[in-house]
Amino acid sequence: MPLDKLYDNMQHYPHFTPSPSFRIRSWGKLPFQLMKIPYLEHFGLMDEPYSTSPNPRYLYVSPTHNLALEKTKWTIAAKRGLAICFGPVGTGKTTLARELAQRIEDDPDVSYVFITNPNFPTPNQLLRAIIQEFEVPETSKSYLDLLNIFKKFLTTQALQHAKTLVLIIDEAQTLKPPLLELLRQLMNYETNTSKLLQVVLFAQEEFRTRLQHPRFRNLVNRTAMSSTLDTLSLADTAAMLKHRWLIAGGKEFPFTEAAVAQLYAYSRGIPRTQIILADNALLAAFLRGETTIDTQLVDDVVKDRGLPDTEPEPPQVIKKHASGNVTSVRRKS
Repeated sequence: MPLDKLYDNMQHYPHFTPSPSFRIRSWGKLPFQLMKIPYLEHFGLMDEPYSTSPNPRYLYVSPTHNLALEKTKWTIAAKRGLAICFGPVGTGKTTLARELAQRIEDDPDVSYVFITNPNFPTPNQLLRAIIQEFEVPETSKSYLDLLNIFKKFLTTQALQHAKTLVLIIDEAQTLKPPLLELLRQLMNYETNTSKLLQVVLFAQEEFRTRLQHPRFRNLVNRTAMSSTLDTLSLADTAAMLKHRWLIAGGKEFPFTEAAVAQLYAYSRGIPRTQIILADNALLAAFLRGETTIDTQLVDDVVKDRGLPDTEPEPPQVIKKHASGNVTSVRRKS
């Protein structure tokens, strides 16, 4: 709907009645693909602060994220083999995976492959994808031959070129048992002192439950390090929202302290939910012609959203206080 017709339709959006100072805004005949996010100019922003795209530039490294990142980096540097990072939906696993890839990007001694959708039908297809992304010069139609080719490649890279090879897999909870067995086999490729391939899995909490099955005992036994991403605290929520605001070029932070507490309560500390609600709140403030986001506006956003990722009502204690089958996205060698 064009914004110049928005005012006429406001009666259909009872939670977003414009203030008396509301002025009609319009994109005119600008092509849809060239339309800018409407609230950027309104708030003096250069970029979208609360996008759900997993851009490492906007990553707020909370204590739990920092701990997971440092433990994973150490596992890679020490060539211990397998590291797993668990976390509930929306806690920033994909963004953290991209941040890890970005941090090892400039290391000339490291080559990595980042697989974003590992749900391959067979181990053969997963192995072929890994070999292709690492640009292994040999290939074969035989699965056993492929394993030997990849082992030879790993050995050559490690011993002759002193390379650390890293395989980063996001959404690891989608890996079928035969694919996990392949990863277990790859963990067996080692020298007397180190693993030839470093594997980092980012997975939802359900994956931890799956690993309790006896069939995965050998894989679990090869896990050198595991980490868990927790939900954000109220303090970290405020810090995250302000961090992203500043990165986007914002100056005066529009959320009141009580509004942040309200947003935290509704989101239950899930970063992705907080980002979605914050983005919705900026748009709502723009439509009302306002530059301050208070608790009432946050309430209106949640009511208008009407989805089960937010609590129906914030916990009373808070009320008192408040009164991310393309295989690889990036490869570096």
